[in-house]
Amino acid sequence: MNPLTQETGFEKPTDLESVVYKKLRAPSSNGETLQIPPLSKIGDLWHANVGRIAREKSTRFDRSLQELQILGRTELAEKALAYSGAYLDDLPSITSQNIIMSGHQPELFHPGVWYKNFVLSEFGNRLNACAINLVVDNDICTQPSVSFPSIPGNPADWKETRLERVAMDVLAEEVPYESRPVVDWNLFESFGRRLSKRFGEGAADCLVNHLWRHVNVAASRVSNQSNIGLGHLVAAGRHRLEAEHGLRTLEVPISHLAETSAFACFFKSILSAAAEFRLIYNSVLDEYRDVHRIRSQSHPVPKLTEQDGWTEVPFWIWSDSEWRRQRLYVRFRDDQVLLSNLSGWEFTCSLAKVDESISKLKEEGILIRPRALTTTLFSRLILSDLFLHGIGGAKYDQLTNLLAQRFFEVELPDFQTVTATFNLPNSFDLVSRTKLTELERKIREVRFQPERFVHEPSDLVENLIAQKQTWAYGELALPRSRERHVAIERLNRQLVVYATPKLDSLEERRVNFEEKRRASEILSSREFSFCLFDLSVIDKLKNLAAV
Repeated sequence: MNPLTQETGFEKPTDLESVVYKKLRAPSSNGETLQIPPLSKIGDLWHANVGRIAREKSTRFDRSLQELQILGRTELAEKALAYSGAYLDDLPSITSQNIIMSGHQPELFHPGVWYKNFVLSEFGNRLNACAINLVVDNDICTQPSVSFPSIPGNPADWKETRLERVAMDVLAEEVPYESRPVVDWNLFESFGRRLSKRFGEGAADCLVNHLWRHVNVAASRVSNQSNIGLGHLVAAGRHRLEAEHGLRTLEVPISHLAETSAFACFFKSILSAAAEFRLIYNSVLDEYRDVHRIRSQSHPVPKLTEQDGWTEVPFWIWSDSEWRRQRLYVRFRDDQVLLSNLSGWEFTCSLAKVDESISKLKEEGILIRPRALTTTLFSRLILSDLFLHGIGGAKYDQLTNLLAQRFFEVELPDFQTVTATFNLPNSFDLVSRTKLTELERKIREVRFQPERFVHEPSDLVENLIAQKQTWAYGELALPRSRERHVAIERLNRQLVVYATPKLDSLEERRVNFEEKRRASEILSSREFSFCLFDLSVIDKLKNLAAV
């Protein structure tokens, strides 16, 4: 009998998708994209997805999935219009309950992540769907800064390139973006100017100048600056910049969606079967780790635990007075449900009314937010017909698919994977790992086959070559012995002297390559923020989205 059946009565279906290894790699060339499936096929994917969930049935909710979708999407549209309308001058109109979504943390990500927003806008328009970007503000804000390559003043010394950082704000306690305010407003408001100065003559065209103008406008429209999150301002400025260049999307933070009735219903469905959900969640995670040969117990996410009768559920909890995220646990006593962080806080309510109690917790300053997998599970199950992922999300959402199948007994709409690679422009002869590996291979060839690189060999050299041939392939070749190995090594050392010009040239190039390799790795990185590029990157991304 299946272990899950023994403990919970839930029998794992045998005809549903299992985890398969997905080998997803970021594009290696500048301006190249990854599209799975190709964007030319997104229309087919869309039509296959629309209405899929509404036709499914699940016993986990106290209403039909279709009713829950209508509720969730109505609340989503209201929240997105209210949130985006606080800083946008011209809002896209909502003409359909069909929704295409994407999402990311409110940070200054690289152009490959930004590409999702361009695809979101393009296909929201083509498919007559509401395009909404999810601001993932329940993740931790670590270091509010941007790294960039600092190149020495003398271009000949470019190999001394180093990474430097320019701060948006002073360092502070690492808390969720939602609860991370701006601490030093002078530092924050001057960020664009300070960063662009690092680019000398190219400062005027640096995108950060245009971006930060919009960030400061968004900040000026906030009535209470002490309560606005740093990440929210960065996201608002980026969204305004996108709108200025023709993108038509709405945005909404997870923190706002976590206060909706649809989310409360979703939360209740997992809470009411917490033990069963934990076993399914952990078994799916085990399968994923086995297939991907992952030993880490924290990757891609930790398992849900059980302690002294308390069952962990995949949600975060923190408060207005204590911003540190904590795990949420549940236990049951008769018809009552108890919630706790196992650090002194507890809350009791009726299981039948647990969804109504979330609003009461908010009034008390207690915040409950979904974790990574439950964020996309909620978004794909209830809110959207198509979700756009980058590489990381595409890998991990195999787990989400299986959770939906094995717990909610529904098949989620398929998602779209998109990313792009853009490198900062430079005029240097960069050294790739491939180029260095090829050079090291040639050096090995000279050392172990020096006879191939001797020009106009003398009689002495011909004799040495003949001896090596005898040891390698002739009558002395078998059996392979220590004596044979030593003899060939000795002859290679003698022969390499006559290939010295070739070897010296290769070694000189290798030393030069090694000196430049670190700088090349920095300059060829695709991870630099989009704000370090010039405005032309926007047209490039729009063109790549408009296939």
